Amino acid sequence: MTHQENIFDELEQYDYSDIAYLEKVVDRYSPLIGLFLVNFSILEQELNLAVADFIRDGSHEMGFVIIEKLTTSNKIELFYKMYVRLESFKDRKNKDILNQITKQLESLNSFRNNIVHANWQSLTKDGLVRTKIVVDNQEGYVKFKKVEITPKIIRQKIKEIEKLVDQIDKYKETAFQS
Repeated sequence: MTHQENIFDELEQYDYSDIAYLEKVVDRYSPLIGLFLVNFSILEQELNLAVADFIRDGSHEMGFVIIEKLTTSNKIELFYKMYVRLESFKDRKNKDILNQITKQLESLNSFRNNIVHANWQSLTKDGLVRTKIVVDNQEGYVKFKKVEITPKIIRQKIKEIEKLVDQIDKYKETAFQS
């Protein structure tokens, strides 16, 4: 199973969580979750700088004023829209790199949201954890979206972040070249 699949459980009548399994594995998860969040913060700052550099070379102040209240998703969208216009005047290779960076940013942001909003008491031995409550529009049933989050997956995502930070920095250097 991949962590991208959507799995849902239906609420029977009451929602009870058995935290016994979480108590056994919390020491394996906690340091990795913390490390992931620190690395994601570094990635988000790289995104902030990419937007600020685009808006005004020589000072980040105006860029930071613009992004002050934006969500990470909004920053990703702004980043893409600004840089894709720049790439429309240049070769296709840089636009492909921009598309790849944007998709990775969206994927990592989604994973970050899953980690932050997970109901960790619902963690199973298979690494499935509830990340969202969903009410079915057709029948009104309450469902829980479950996502696979294991220590191995968290470590992979940390490596992805580290590579992406470097990739964004290198991309910015080429984006402003004629």
